[in-house]
Amino acid sequence: MRVRHRLDEREREERRVFAAALRESADRYLSEQALRDALSRSYYSVFHLGCILLGKGYGNQKEFLKDLKAHLGAGDGLGKRVEDLQKLRTLADYRFDALKREYSGDVEKFREAAFDGLRLGREVYSELLERVG
Repeated sequence: MRVRHRLDEREREERRVFAAALRESADRYLSEQALRDALSRSYYSVFHLGCILLGKGYGNQKEFLKDLKAHLGAGDGLGKRVEDLQKLRTLADYRFDALKREYSGDVEKFREAAFDGLRLGREVYSELLERVG
């Protein structure tokens, strides 16, 4: 297991710049693979802002999500939305047959779901960016 570490000001700024670049990249999409890549980048743009919010770097996604939800509190729906993005990222990165299995081979249905996921990613990113300051 990777060890968490405290973020100094330099790393906070590097992560903020990296998160912005990932966000920009996630907003460019066309093909199934480009959409998959965008979903993954969308999640990681949120992940890096979450690390800034928590003041720690993470190598374990489950630990990150657990700590983020604890930090935000049970009544804050942001943690659930980050979890939803994490699930989309896992589907995009690891389920090579997602189009067939999850969307019955219907590219338009996949594209619509991907666009919804990317919209969610932009919303969560914006909300986290406000909280990070």
